[in-house]
Amino acid sequence: MQKKLIALAIAGLSTAAFAQSNVTISGNFDTGYYHQSMQTAGLADTTSYAASNGSSTTTLGVLASENLGNGMTAGFQGNTDFGGSTITGSALFNSQNFLFLSGNFGTVRAGLVNTAALGATMAAQPFGTGIGSGISGAFGRLSLAGINGIGAANGTAGVALDGEQAGTGIAGARSVRVNNSLMYVSPTFSGFSGSLQLAAKNNDASVAAAGNNAGFTALGLAYANGPINVQYVNEQHSMGSVAGTGAMGAQIAANEKVTHNILAGNYTFGPATVYAGWTSSKSNTAARADARSWNIALKYQITPALSAAANIIKVDDKLATDADRNLNALGLDYAMSKRTTAYARWESGDNDRSSATGNNVGGFSRYQLGMRHSF
Repeated sequence: MQKKLIALAIAGLSTAAFAQSNVTISGNFDTGYYHQSMQTAGLADTTSYAASNGSSTTTLGVLASENLGNGMTAGFQGNTDFGGSTITGSALFNSQNFLFLSGNFGTVRAGLVNTAALGATMAAQPFGTGIGSGISGAFGRLSLAGINGIGAANGTAGVALDGEQAGTGIAGARSVRVNNSLMYVSPTFSGFSGSLQLAAKNNDASVAAAGNNAGFTALGLAYANGPINVQYVNEQHSMGSVAGTGAMGAQIAANEKVTHNILAGNYTFGPATVYAGWTSSKSNTAARADARSWNIALKYQITPALSAAANIIKVDDKLATDADRNLNALGLDYAMSKRTTAYARWESGDNDRSSATGNNVGGFSRYQLGMRHSF
């Protein structure tokens, strides 16, 4: 249950404008026993008695909104993702945070905004953001998402370059959110909706070395009606006219561009939901990115409280490194109440099944038995 705090009740802060503002605090805490086995030389196995994020993201969110009249609402949303049971030093609102204005025209968001690609990847599988999803730090479906400077230096999480998978063991790439971006989400018409997200290029040579001179454009289309949910996203990561350095330290050439396409969906019939997804990643330079991926998944509601899920992902790297990747996952959820769920997650994969280096160079497996509580 979300706890709603009326700003008027805050002592000493009541004003006529504040009286119309509502603040909602919500969150999720996910922790459990975790074990990981690595097959890469020099990387040790890992065990934790209280690891976080096995089936979902541990986060604390704040939503402040004000009714402007005439069907319009303005406000702020901010999330802080933190490692459960650990001291992480994470900054406040280190996850998505943005101002928004919504009405009959749709919604406009400005700030550090989640991408439509994240939503599409979630629609392609039943594992959320946790183990088995294919969007965790241990396995990325998008090849080199964010290499053109929208990586750690500029807001998109989880960047890796081809050839580094074996060296880092479980490095991956995924499109999660983009800093300094503007996003428009349309109203829904007979199940159809769309979105457009933009981040401007910066050609200032003084910031190029930090990777901050890239542009981002993403167009999203969605159809959700009854048991059908289908989403398509096209992302363009384009470098400015000044060369820079990517998040992993690799030199990025001027005017480089990487294009990602994502097609995902699911269909529910009775107690079962089937999922599928497809992605492509292509750069305008021969050695940067060229990959395809697909996945199929299933979730089955065994009883009102118990559900089972499975997911299979394959990534075909078409570069000379041929660093193909695969992931197989299983999961169980048992709802103890509306807000508390016990779970089991397992996945096994390979982050560098390269013909040049031999099979299973980047192989790993991990599982977690845990519980999550939302409020």
